[in-house]
Amino acid sequence: MKGLPLLIPVAFMAFIAAGLAEPKTIAVGLAFSIAIILGIYRGYRISWRDEGLNIGEKYVVWAFWGAIAIIGLQLLILRDIPLLHPAIRTHLNPRLTALTYFLGVPSSVYLFLRGRRYAIIYPLTVALYAYRTPVLVALLAIGAAYYENLRASGRLKPFHIALTLIGIAVLGVGMTLMRGESVSSLWTRIQSSTSVLDIIVWRAGWKGLYHGYLQWSGIKSYLAGGYSPRGLVAKFLYVRTGVTITPTLLGGMYLDFGVFAIIEGFLLGLYYGMIERATHPITLALYYTTLAYGLVGVETGVLDLPVYLLFGLGAYIVIVGWRRNKKGTSGVGA
Repeated sequence: MKGLPLLIPVAFMAFIAAGLAEPKTIAVGLAFSIAIILGIYRGYRISWRDEGLNIGEKYVVWAFWGAIAIIGLQLLILRDIPLLHPAIRTHLNPRLTALTYFLGVPSSVYLFLRGRRYAIIYPLTVALYAYRTPVLVALLAIGAAYYENLRASGRLKPFHIALTLIGIAVLGVGMTLMRGESVSSLWTRIQSSTSVLDIIVWRAGWKGLYHGYLQWSGIKSYLAGGYSPRGLVAKFLYVRTGVTITPTLLGGMYLDFGVFAIIEGFLLGLYYGMIERATHPITLALYYTTLAYGLVGVETGVLDLPVYLLFGLGAYIVIVGWRRNKKGTSGVGA
């Protein structure tokens, strides 16, 4: 079903508008959003053959329970639950946490697509980390799969959408309150993230500052340590060491490449336009997962190694399918 990826540029513009962005930021954001939309529609017109990945279902099941086991292991190491005592979440092992996200989200979506309703255990369990992002990503990915399944079967009712949105909102607000924060802090986050983007657009220059290093640090920091992408954003803003700051979907790309970030926006849209027409369960799981990361990335940015890997797997399937389709095989959308 065409349409869901278009929510990303729409949500991005709504986000920075709600955050009262400066006129220059609005203009740059609009150009970036239009580039995503053009990429999506270009992707719709490219035929490819979806053969997924040669991974047996048992391995996906192992990945799912492996992610749950890692969460349990981290809680045993901490001897506490971060959701109940949020201050201790900084002691979670970042590599194990990243592995949890990489394995847990796509495997839970895949199992949900295959009718295994126990897949909902993952977002409920990962909520114990006390981070909102992985919970929202998992729920959005599973919710998108559920929505399109009902729509394709003609069983979609308004209350299905309402129930999903209410469930996400209740869980998000509940986690916020359990972390000792007020609901109004969510509005403050929108404004602060937009203010960060304002500063980036005004100070980074038309050709950017880091020239790719900021996004590369999303890989390097996981493997060799050093500044993370959000740490580099904080450094750019002269904020003390140890603080990380979310730059929105555009911020990291603009700090790297300035106005040329619209090229990345087009490529992102091209990816979504192509993979949205997936048919293989593995590819569909990657589609819904990366779609969810794109939606949540409107605020947080797409700047982490696990997310890069998931986008990379999706892009690999699409590129291989496109090349095979060019050789004369029948493809998706041909």
